[in-house]
Amino acid sequence: MYNQTIPRLEKAFKLIEDKQVVLLLSPNAVVHGNKPYHVNYVEETCECEDHIYRNLKCKHIWAVTLKLQQLHGVTT
Repeated sequence: MYNQTIPRLEKAFKLIEDKQVVLLLSPNAVVHGNKPYHVNYVEETCECEDHIYRNLKCKHIWAVTLKLQQLHGVTT
């Protein structure tokens, strides 16, 4: 799990830092990378290939999850 999760988390933090996460009407968000990816953060789904083919929590889902935690003052 470490080998798959840590790089995605690092990329997710970079997306947040670069202001690439746009929260829309709940439960939707768009994360801009190479192109815009739509994320449903309640169902934890994303239209990117990483999520679709590997069925893992991709960097886009992580970015939205972390952004929501930032906004709500949640610490882990």
